[in-house]
Amino acid sequence: MTSSGRCALCDGTMPPATSEQRRSYCSNACRQRAYRRRATVSTTTPPTRQNLRVLSNLPAARDTFIGRQQELSKLDQLLRRHRLVTLVGSAGAGKTRLALEAAGRLRRGRTDRVLLVALGEITASRDVVPALADALGVAAESDEPLRATVVETLKNMKAVVVLDNCEHLLDTCAELTDMLLNRCPGVRVLATSREALWITGEVSFHVEGLPVPSTDRDLVTTAAPRSEAVKLFVDRARERKPDFRLTLDNIAAVALLCARLEGMPLAIELAARWVQVLPVADICDRMDEPLELLTLGCRKSPSRQSSLREAIDWSYQLLQPDEQFALRRLSVFDGGFDLTAATEVCSSERSAEPVLDVLSRLQAKSLLTAVPGTTRFRQLESVRLHAREKLLAAGELDMAYEALARWFTDLSDVLITAPLSVPADVQLKLDNHVDSLLGTVEWAADRDDERLLLLTSALADCAARRGRLGQARVMLRDALRRPSTRDDYRCVALNHAARFAAEQGDHDEAVELSSEASRLVPDSSTALAMSCRSTLAAVQQSSGEWEASNANSTECLRVAELLGEPLARAACLVDLARTALSLGKHERAEKNVMKALPISRASGMPARIASALTTRGAVALAQGDLDEATHAFQEALRMDGINPLTAPDALEGLAVVAVTRGQAERALRIEATGRALRRSVGVVPNPFWAEKVAVAMRTARLMLSVARAEAASTPLTAAETEAFIQDEVWLDRTEAAFDSLDDHERRVIALLATGLTNQQIANRLNVSLRTVASRLQRLRDKLGLQSREDIAAWGAERAIG
Repeated sequence: MTSSGRCALCDGTMPPATSEQRRSYCSNACRQRAYRRRATVSTTTPPTRQNLRVLSNLPAARDTFIGRQQELSKLDQLLRRHRLVTLVGSAGAGKTRLALEAAGRLRRGRTDRVLLVALGEITASRDVVPALADALGVAAESDEPLRATVVETLKNMKAVVVLDNCEHLLDTCAELTDMLLNRCPGVRVLATSREALWITGEVSFHVEGLPVPSTDRDLVTTAAPRSEAVKLFVDRARERKPDFRLTLDNIAAVALLCARLEGMPLAIELAARWVQVLPVADICDRMDEPLELLTLGCRKSPSRQSSLREAIDWSYQLLQPDEQFALRRLSVFDGGFDLTAATEVCSSERSAEPVLDVLSRLQAKSLLTAVPGTTRFRQLESVRLHAREKLLAAGELDMAYEALARWFTDLSDVLITAPLSVPADVQLKLDNHVDSLLGTVEWAADRDDERLLLLTSALADCAARRGRLGQARVMLRDALRRPSTRDDYRCVALNHAARFAAEQGDHDEAVELSSEASRLVPDSSTALAMSCRSTLAAVQQSSGEWEASNANSTECLRVAELLGEPLARAACLVDLARTALSLGKHERAEKNVMKALPISRASGMPARIASALTTRGAVALAQGDLDEATHAFQEALRMDGINPLTAPDALEGLAVVAVTRGQAERALRIEATGRALRRSVGVVPNPFWAEKVAVAMRTARLMLSVARAEAASTPLTAAETEAFIQDEVWLDRTEAAFDSLDDHERRVIALLATGLTNQQIANRLNVSLRTVASRLQRLRDKLGLQSREDIAAWGAERAIG
């Protein structure tokens, strides 16, 4: 181009020349516009060696990016198909880091520019467009707005704009994004926010915590090293303490810490900073106050990321007043809640909006999580604790707990009005809110609330259904020490305590508690009196007082029929069947249990159905009908699974069947499994059943050698028990192991069977004594045997040589 008196861009008249320099444009504005046009045209030319690199203003990574490979792959696919993807998640979920990593992996061809627009420190809407312009490297011209300059610059570019932290500027970010998508066809937007932008074409990608490992003692050593959450903790811990590594001593604590932090990257990174001060176990112990502990942020971090409290408070301050009120109230729920419970706690003149609408908005802002397939919600523990602080500061704690206590009391009132007919849906609600019920019981205890005994009884019921009978008894014992103004509440608590004591074999305590409960209900025709009499019958069964138990169960049945309670009637019929069986009256037992079965099935309660089925199996066993007994016991196990309260009877019944059919090893192993389940919760069988099982097991032992009997008396593993229950898969460990022995193992067994010592075997095989000991240990594990003598006997019986 030459200076011909006309501008090369606008064709306007050139100003008079002031030097010999050749000029092409009439003004600096035209010169900048021409430059932008050349820049946009150059982006459409085929890539060469000189322009293969994507231009970006993304910050260089300073630490390792851990995990999230599936998320990155999914994001890459989404950005191929959609022009707006928003990463949505709660405080500390790692949205920004994931977005930066995804943007940094974009390849030339689909993208020429990657622009990071950091909005976290921007507070005014008017500063959003200048932030984008700054990232793009353009400035406003004197004769056009900055917004138009940005659009003109991006119009012909293939660019990805990363809008980071949009939640406090949602309307402005939504408007800007909508404009860019409409007027710049080559632009895609990757946004991060705690709430979606809610504009046409948006795809929300929810970012959750990193996967956490199992904290099960048997699985943690293998699961933890593969966990992304654990890998992140270890990597960040090494930044503070370079010699930090996972060991057998700390691996369980690291796994538990990551689980308690729910895999949230910010929380894990902040916790890892403490390893130079505290052992991991001590850090984990202090997780009851995570908002206090997780405060060691970087000096250069944004204020909302300097601690977990600031990160969550940033979200809280953006809420509307009714949303803040609901979030505070919901903090009394520990472990999740449903819509009904939330409505009871959140309904107030302070919140005029329908509770479901408020919950939906809190979920949209990543402060609540909906449990898929249910009407239940949950909060991250860190969010709940922050909201609890706000609840205390607002002076609303007692009001929130009072509302929750009223709701739980209404649910638990059935323990007075129909204790033997508690509906399945009430039990499910209490079980689903058991952690919150515990918190309410503690609140009531601090205030000597008269509802304490009733609420504790409901909580003890939940604990017992989970197999925690000892814990349930301790709760009731503590509550019963407190003064009470309600005889009916005290009676319920005494009645529960008596039944649990009887189930664990504490006969004297059960009699005392049951008698005291009965004295508090003089009217024998009420549902509560019927329940007390039923408990007394169970106490008498546990001590072998069959005639007395039969009389009380008969009276219970009369009252149940009078009150028209079918579930109570079924419970009484099952008790009568067991008593008749113990008295040798098999036909009466069969008649009663067959009446109870259809009612129990209709209840939909697995434990009730299993109880009736095991009683049916015991009756069939006494009548010599092994097929019917087997069918009933197996159905009971399939119905209620490995419930330590119902499974032992069914397993022991199958063991007795196995002995009768000559399957001694099978019988011993099944009985050992049932016995282990009983021991785990401290439940004892009634004397009649205990003697029947003991006689059968003595017979089984006489059918085997001592070594084989001892080897068979080891419980099935949880996986083997599950396979046996669901699919009737039976694995004879020793016979299966026989086929898997290698030549070295067979040689060791053969020498052992001849009576040689470990040293003599080592000399024969020309190996070390330690090698022999190691091989014997592996053999014990493989064969399920307990000693070298058992291995020798096992080998001799099978003539291994």
